[in-house]
Amino acid sequence: MRNIRAAKDTNIQQWSLKLGLICMFCIVCTGCWSKVEINERTFITTLFVDTTDNPGEIEVTLSMPLPNRLSPEGSGTGKAPYASVSATAPTIADAIEKIQTDLTRKISWGHTRVIVFGQDYAREGIDDTMAWISRQPLFHLSSYAMVAQGKAKDISDLTPVFEETPSDVLREFSTEENLLKTQMLNILAADKMNQGFAASMLDSRIKPMASEEGETKKWVSQIGGAVFRQMRMVDTLTEQEARGVAWASEKLDTLTLSVRTRKQKASMSLFDMKSKIQAELRNGEPFFTIHLTGKAELISVIPVLKVKDVLSVKDIEQAVNEQITASLTSALHKAKRHGADILSLGYRLEWRHPATWKKLRPVWNQYVKNELQFDVHTAVDIQFVGSESSF
Repeated sequence: MRNIRAAKDTNIQQWSLKLGLICMFCIVCTGCWSKVEINERTFITTLFVDTTDNPGEIEVTLSMPLPNRLSPEGSGTGKAPYASVSATAPTIADAIEKIQTDLTRKISWGHTRVIVFGQDYAREGIDDTMAWISRQPLFHLSSYAMVAQGKAKDISDLTPVFEETPSDVLREFSTEENLLKTQMLNILAADKMNQGFAASMLDSRIKPMASEEGETKKWVSQIGGAVFRQMRMVDTLTEQEARGVAWASEKLDTLTLSVRTRKQKASMSLFDMKSKIQAELRNGEPFFTIHLTGKAELISVIPVLKVKDVLSVKDIEQAVNEQITASLTSALHKAKRHGADILSLGYRLEWRHPATWKKLRPVWNQYVKNELQFDVHTAVDIQFVGSESSF
């Protein structure tokens, strides 16, 4: 009897376990009750923010792909597979809500990769936009920030000659590392650490394009940089100054430039570009030394470089080193006048001398403006001088 009763208890336990597993699988497989179908969403790829003529009002423009024109059926219509929608309001949240009201799909921020600020808006301050972005769970902090020389909205309808959409063009500007590469995370960190930052500046112009059958279209270029302190644009950088800052930040992949010596004019392609920033204390005060190193290949020399003309090569090296040093030094002095630490020198100081940084952090902007000391050293080594045929 005991064996029979034990067997029955075992069977009951097994059936209870099986029933529990079945119930668990049923719960897991019920599906997602809060889902939103993909064909009910619109994926924002770029956000443009401007001021308006009305004080206290901003204009928000959202750029998005059009799925109905990306399909094989819609691609043959000859119409652009993207669109931009704008709205004005006192805050960015209100402007986006106005846009959402007019859309037939729910806005999704998971694919946003670029934010462009108009120059006037940037000079007034980007605090409200950054505060809104930091509270959006789907907004990628790896998204890139740029500044338009005029209105950011004017950039939204650029002609994407080499890419599918304008957003792809703006994203590639940063990922290709041809100039400054500034992300949302860099901006938020700079604000928390009481530092500054620099972002690429864009310019648009109308020009005839052979790829568009000679029609005049909008072309957008990177023309330099914008200097920010405490979320506010305070100055601009030339293209050469911006490249110097990008090199020092190790965000510049390659560079082609030309220099003049007493005897020659030379053009070269730079590669293997590196930067090292040292923070030390001199007489108890922080001192920063910025070392830029790179290799170069001569691609043009006029007059022709003579064989084994070592002195001419050394003159060219000296000229390029002086030009790069002057560009970066000029950029840092511009930022220094406004108390903007665009190279995040405060981070270096914190790593090497945390006690000094703890004392200076609350007044770092004023210290940068009035007392910051730095030196720039550039060492470009010409590896390949090429060869010239003589007839």
